[in-house]
Amino acid sequence: MAELSPESIEYFRTLPRRRVAAGLVIRDADGRVLAVEPNYKDGWLLPGGTVDAGEAPRAAARREGREELGLDIQPGALLIIGHSAFPDPVGDGLNFLYDGGVLPDGAEITLQEEELLSWRFVAEQDLPEYFGVHGALHVTSALRALREERVIELQDREEIL
Repeated sequence: MAELSPESIEYFRTLPRRRVAAGLVIRDADGRVLAVEPNYKDGWLLPGGTVDAGEAPRAAARREGREELGLDIQPGALLIIGHSAFPDPVGDGLNFLYDGGVLPDGAEITLQEEELLSWRFVAEQDLPEYFGVHGALHVTSALRALREERVIELQDREEIL
């Protein structure tokens, strides 16, 4: 990258910052979705987490799979790109969900005990019970994107494309 002028540096400092997260939609042979139970909040989540500074979302999804599950899963197709706007101090966030494929029989999951209590596979009709209404929308949209072989864009928890 070219050297930036002091004016450019000052300009870039004024631009908004966003939280970015990435996750994996991993299924079993029956199409159920792998969910993890965090120890730091109620409800269940997809495996994933915050994208570190300088890290690509796809690389973060892979890293989170290794850290949280002990599985080295190469993320497949991008399924969801989502934007959520929340008031300060939370602010804007971008979320990327990738196809994590079908977990092979006999694959051993080793949970990251510092963050996770348990894991399970959840059928599509049971998603709201585990993920809540908004989380279930993300997962249901990701499964639809997978079936339709496309990317779905979410804005403030609504499909817009």
